[in-house]
Amino acid sequence: MGNYKKGGWLFGLLVLAILTGCAGGGKQAPPNLSASFTTVTPPDAAGLYQRAEESYRGGDTPGAINLWKRISEEFPGTAVAAKSMNRIGEVYLAEGQLDLAARYLDYLVYQYPRWDGIPSARLNQLRLLVREGKQHEVMKEAVKLWRESEDHPGVRFGLAKLMIGFYNSRNDTDTAFDWCTSGFSEARSAEQKKTLTDLTVRTLAKADEGVIDRLYKKNPSGFMKVFLDFRYAQIETANGNKDDARQLLSRLLAQNPDHPLAQDIQASVRGVGVVEGNIPLSTDKIGVMVPLKGPNSVYGDMVIRGLNMALSDWKSSHPNENVTLDIKDAGLDPDTAARSYNELVKRDGVSAIVGPLGAQANRTVAPMADRQGVPLLSLTQKEGGANDAFVLHAFIDSRDLVDTLVKYCRDKLQYKRFACLYPDDRYGQKLAKIFAETVQKNGGQMMASASYTEKSTDFTAPLHQLMEIAKKNAPLSDIEGTPFDAVFIPDEVSVVSLIAPQLPYNNIVGVTLLGTNLWSEPSLVQSGGVYVDRAMFATSFYPKSANPKVQAFEKEYTGLYNAAPTYLEAQAYDALSMLLQARSSGSGATSRGALFQSLIDQAKNFEGVTGNYSVSQGGDLSRQYSIFQVQKGAIEQVYP
Repeated sequence: MGNYKKGGWLFGLLVLAILTGCAGGGKQAPPNLSASFTTVTPPDAAGLYQRAEESYRGGDTPGAINLWKRISEEFPGTAVAAKSMNRIGEVYLAEGQLDLAARYLDYLVYQYPRWDGIPSARLNQLRLLVREGKQHEVMKEAVKLWRESEDHPGVRFGLAKLMIGFYNSRNDTDTAFDWCTSGFSEARSAEQKKTLTDLTVRTLAKADEGVIDRLYKKNPSGFMKVFLDFRYAQIETANGNKDDARQLLSRLLAQNPDHPLAQDIQASVRGVGVVEGNIPLSTDKIGVMVPLKGPNSVYGDMVIRGLNMALSDWKSSHPNENVTLDIKDAGLDPDTAARSYNELVKRDGVSAIVGPLGAQANRTVAPMADRQGVPLLSLTQKEGGANDAFVLHAFIDSRDLVDTLVKYCRDKLQYKRFACLYPDDRYGQKLAKIFAETVQKNGGQMMASASYTEKSTDFTAPLHQLMEIAKKNAPLSDIEGTPFDAVFIPDEVSVVSLIAPQLPYNNIVGVTLLGTNLWSEPSLVQSGGVYVDRAMFATSFYPKSANPKVQAFEKEYTGLYNAAPTYLEAQAYDALSMLLQARSSGSGATSRGALFQSLIDQAKNFEGVTGNYSVSQGGDLSRQYSIFQVQKGAIEQVYP
């Protein structure tokens, strides 16, 4: 250690001289230490430096500075001494002690010209000039430092960040955008690219159409044009041209799925803001969120069966693709759902999630997926007002299903008057409201609605109420018969089979019974008998359908589990199949943003066992619903 300390007393005097200002004013400058400079770090110096950093991270700034000073005094002429001087300058700069920061940094640059960290020190000097408001010097030194730090991409990245902020503070968007361009040429890590992406978006945030046109004329790279196009789409949206903006953004995303702005573009396509970054990614993992405990675990098991079947079928035709399912409990409370989501995304790095199954869990998880750009193929219906950026709802949409049924009754059967008998629970109330609104929208007349309590077996009272209300709303010429053409009963087959025989005993005759996908069971005919003749229901999956794809699915499922599949298994099968296709297509496996865009593209023409899918202009998943009718003791498809 003695060799490194040789001349230490002289170094201390020189430091004191320069820091007290005695070396200036025409007096002779201190001798340069470059002749004896070495990059070898003495063990004692390394230990002191580590202690200094630990002290600083622990909040003991004075203690850290004293240790760095000690290194500078005891080990002059070493790279670690120069590094320590730079750290002292950085800390004083951060604390606003600009004079002290300037003295240490100036001394460092003079004394250690051979230290490979000199560009970092000069960058700190430039930060100091910015803080001091010396604009002319900042502009001059910035260009010089960029030119002379070609072998230091980290310094160039930091310089670009500094100058972007500098020119933005002067409302010079053109020059700030030029520095954004320069910064991207030196950005190496995903974090650096994310930082510059955010800075570029902020740089253009106030730019109007004239500024964007001016920047276009400077002929930026295709990479940087994406930012200009994104800002232009924002301007179009603000001007009310939302359709044009959406088309531009969709095209932009399709052409640039791996651009660091891709997730923000995707978010804007679907109407929300910027997403978080720096989330781990394991492209071979797909997350699943279903109830694994409690009363709803039976439904979770059904979904898992469908998923496992889809994965098995996929692997049989794609043996070289390594995909695994990471299954977590969606839970009965928001905390469990949030914890499972975080484990899947932040710990396991899944590329996407199928689920959750359950509206409450979805309300917890969907906003998290939006913020973090995680594709979520939710097994729930989209709730009113929801505007999910990275969520596609794969579940049956009750409004679309009812609309299909009512339109068929209005257009094909010429029905005009409708009634609704519904269970007095959340599902029944929701469907009754949707049905009434849909009838009105399609030009029909809602004659009456009545509810019954859960687990009822005698429906005389609600049926009597239904008729009383309908007759009050009917013309005088119709009050002798049944004053409606069809009655909608949104309940399970077991309940419908109890209601149907009681209709004629309450003078409700000649009407068509209407139902939802809950009726899509062969047992409807056996349970309801002649009383359900002509009954109709809309669904996207019926296990005894004549569709060859459905028949193959039903045969395989029955062979595996010795039971008929329900809509849940079929929907889970389709959801994962769609996601696997998206992952395997183009750049779908390279990033979550690219995967989600690929998922949307696949969904536009996906033919599944639960129907043919499409994507609305608003980016929502939709499908074609079929209508089945009981005819002569058999269930037949009547539409399409």
